[in-house]
Amino acid sequence: MGSRQILVAGAGSGIGESIFKKLKFSSGVEVIGASRRGNDLSEGIRAGRNHFCDFSEEQSIFEFCKLLKSSWTRLDAIYFTFGDGLFSTLENLDPESWKKHLFLNLTAPFLLTRELTPLLQKGSFLCYLSSTAGRQGFPESSAYCASKHGLAGFAKALREEWKDREIRVSVVYAGAIDTPIWDGREGFDRKDMIPVEDVAEFLASLSDQKPSFNLDEIVLLPKKGIL
Repeated sequence: MGSRQILVAGAGSGIGESIFKKLKFSSGVEVIGASRRGNDLSEGIRAGRNHFCDFSEEQSIFEFCKLLKSSWTRLDAIYFTFGDGLFSTLENLDPESWKKHLFLNLTAPFLLTRELTPLLQKGSFLCYLSSTAGRQGFPESSAYCASKHGLAGFAKALREEWKDREIRVSVVYAGAIDTPIWDGREGFDRKDMIPVEDVAEFLASLSDQKPSFNLDEIVLLPKKGIL
């Protein structure tokens, strides 16, 4: 079949960037990235490069997917690593911020999955990066918890829906990982968090797991647990 063809959505920073770099130098893999920091789409799809896609904009998602479908005939794995955090008391959470946050963290993964479904095949692997906030609630995190609970539910529903097609789906509940999402947040010691490179190495390996089983849910926590 040749090299595995993999998309890392959210390859511009954080976990996605680290996964992209790990896969880029893995043998038997053709990987592309997508993020707001990517190369202009006029340059075409090229393995080993990060391509432009603004996941907060519906039209940008459609344009990227159209180009990818015209360039590749299959996807062996997709990593959904993009998203942001929105932390506020309920009283200070305005509806527009809520809408934008839910679009990026929940609607965009739905759109990307739906548009790229024609490239999926038996054995394809989808990895959705949720959070411990997708399993429990945290104060001043109502929007973030809602988006991550929603993403986990979406992934688990797809897992059931696509069983007969043998498309593997994993949802990752990530605890505190040392990425830019923590920049500016007080009360957290970055030394207690999981190094992003360690997480990337583990998650990158999932795309090559044995086809006889599926890792439905994965919980990644620092040694100290939930911080």
